[in-house]
Amino acid sequence: MERFYCFLPALMVLVPTVRGYCTTTIPVNLLEGCAFRPLMAMSEQSGWVLSKENCGESIAVEVFEVPPVLFFDFTDPEKLYTLIMVDMDGASTEDRLYLHWIVANVPASTFTQGMTYMDGDTVMDFLAPTSGHYEHRYEFYLYEQVYGTSYPPMPNSREEFDLAGWINSIYPEGALCGPVASIGFNS
Repeated sequence: MERFYCFLPALMVLVPTVRGYCTTTIPVNLLEGCAFRPLMAMSEQSGWVLSKENCGESIAVEVFEVPPVLFFDFTDPEKLYTLIMVDMDGASTEDRLYLHWIVANVPASTFTQGMTYMDGDTVMDFLAPTSGHYEHRYEFYLYEQVYGTSYPPMPNSREEFDLAGWINSIYPEGALCGPVASIGFNS
């Protein structure tokens, strides 16, 4: 049985799911975009594909000026998913992130056909990555929604985004397990 990580308010609570268990903590080294089953992200503009073969490599930020189309073959057809895109290096505080995109209530079937920006319910609109003074790590994380349809609140801001705090704020009604998949690039 696989293990999926899930942020829950109580420490070390195991929540059984159909496909695995959710735990309350994610080791820092597991937040790397290439650490989970790989998503595949495709730029509709250029046809360029981000996959497990080039995960973590440097690319031009212009590749994702518009939301990518995302693919994942290992979804549970009975579940809905939440997609989150963050800049791991965009916040000034070490344990915070810069938020680029959140989409909730994405049906599993859309990932086999290619999830577009129109699938699911947008919680935070897509903001394209930008060039900076130093290289940034951009990550896409896919979470499984534990209890079906969820309408999570919009985060207060993109800057200094507390991913764990936001996920904990929607528990238990909007509990998320994962990441069940991820992909990332540097720019």
